[in-house]
Amino acid sequence: MASHYGSAARNWCWLFACFAPWPRAVSIDGQSHKASDEDLERVFNDPNCERTRGSQVLDWDDIRLKLHSLPYPASLPTVKKIVVQLQDGVDLDGQVGICPFGVVAILFFFVKFLVEEPEPRIEMVRTFFSMLDGYASGMHPHLLDASDWLVKDARIAALRRALLQRLRAMKLPEAGWALESSLEKRPSSSLPPPALLRLSLPSPPEVRPLIFVYGSEVREVRQLSQGASFCGKGQWGMEVHIHEWLLASPYLTRDPAQADFFFVPAYSICMFESGFFPLLELDAEYRRLVAGLPYFQASGGRDHIFTFGSGMSANAFLSWREVIPESIFLTPETWLFNDFAQISEPCFDTWKDVAIPGFLHRHEVLSLAGSAREFADREHLALFLGRTDASRGPHPKTNETDVRGALRQLHIEGKILVAQHLSFPEMHAAMGNSKFCFVPKGKSAWSLRLYEALFAGCVPIVLSDHWELPFEDFLDVPSFVIKWPMARVGDELLDHLRRFSNSLLKEYQAAARLQRCWYVYPPLMQEVHLDRGSDELRRVCPELDSQNAFLGIVKALHRKRRVSRTSGRFFGLQ
Repeated sequence: MASHYGSAARNWCWLFACFAPWPRAVSIDGQSHKASDEDLERVFNDPNCERTRGSQVLDWDDIRLKLHSLPYPASLPTVKKIVVQLQDGVDLDGQVGICPFGVVAILFFFVKFLVEEPEPRIEMVRTFFSMLDGYASGMHPHLLDASDWLVKDARIAALRRALLQRLRAMKLPEAGWALESSLEKRPSSSLPPPALLRLSLPSPPEVRPLIFVYGSEVREVRQLSQGASFCGKGQWGMEVHIHEWLLASPYLTRDPAQADFFFVPAYSICMFESGFFPLLELDAEYRRLVAGLPYFQASGGRDHIFTFGSGMSANAFLSWREVIPESIFLTPETWLFNDFAQISEPCFDTWKDVAIPGFLHRHEVLSLAGSAREFADREHLALFLGRTDASRGPHPKTNETDVRGALRQLHIEGKILVAQHLSFPEMHAAMGNSKFCFVPKGKSAWSLRLYEALFAGCVPIVLSDHWELPFEDFLDVPSFVIKWPMARVGDELLDHLRRFSNSLLKEYQAAARLQRCWYVYPPLMQEVHLDRGSDELRRVCPELDSQNAFLGIVKALHRKRRVSRTSGRFFGLQ
């Protein structure tokens, strides 16, 4: 387990763009800004920050002892004093380097105070929680729980739920209330035609689908949704963010009798990859989870939704074919995963499951969009950024082409650019300097490179024959994506790409700009920007409140509603 913690701790310096009243943090990825050996030594050997005793700036050891001697809320004067000091010139990022657990503790108690005010200033609460989440995301929850700062992962989870309840009452546009509110205000004679309504949200008074979200009353839900700050980062972070968005959305119902669907929170890939559970223990935990869901058996689980955010898909739950074969999976993966060489049948079922986008952070979207050059100024015809070794080759049970190997050969011949191990800024600059960006199958069929390409303004060339792209039912995917057969990657493909004029490329790019923001998960409690009018993300995605990945998932689910109004129910008995 220690190796998992070490890997996690190396990312604790990943700080997010935090807005007023805080200074902007500059680190955006663990490759460009790695923690030093000194930082790591301090985290593991002095988590309680006793070495700061007597410091003229902040004596974190003394602060910790005061928090213990005067439990919250008696400790609020100390907490507020530290917050003021951090606002008035003390280097916040520097203090995180000195005492990360202490900074998280102070932010936790301050946010708790803000949330519990009779009339909380919700934007201030979101801002400070965003700070708390950003710093807590860089440390494995087990490290936080082992420290002596009174703040444990379970307490942050409870605070998160309390804030989500407040946000739902506020009916935030980014939480899905924008379209619902606009339809409520529109007179019935001006409602959009039925064809448009099918692509937008159902009109009030009945918002559909209604989704019941299981909570902490189910022990295994608590276990499998721990570490939300930590698990909400990276390309699999949508497992956390879909859960949180539903809790703040108009589609939430607390009445199981009214529910069209039942959402089961579980951060599957994070639980495995980050060392919470080995795969066999994770399987056992999922089995106990399903056995303890009170509404599962009524439909055999066909109205229950599980998220599986990685190429492993539902195979993160080894027994899924036995236990939840009829349930709905939200997953980016629609084909096979190389690491499961013995499995030759995909988890994904087009009829019941929903293909979803991978997770791009707000700062990634902005960095990619800011790196996009005009087509006439782009120096590369085509590139691929990623690994091309044998582990990214064909699945052992298929006769597929080694498409990444084919790209590697084109690179060796000097015909395209292939690179790996680049920092985010280097990656984004390279993609913004290429007319086409290859999106090949690797260990799995899906790839985050598709979404990165769309925001870098290069035309994505999908080289993954069995990937069903997200939201294909209502997006005109062929207008902004080229999908080329894997078996024909070579000079034929490059000759085809060279025939594209800049004007045709601009047509693809324009279509992408109209539709790409359906693949963005708008920030709700992370990377919050207070002023919507000056938010750069809304300049890239001006219709983000009505065109985003959350609403895309709701649209897809609305078509998959399979709740019987008669089976298992009785009527006419009186």
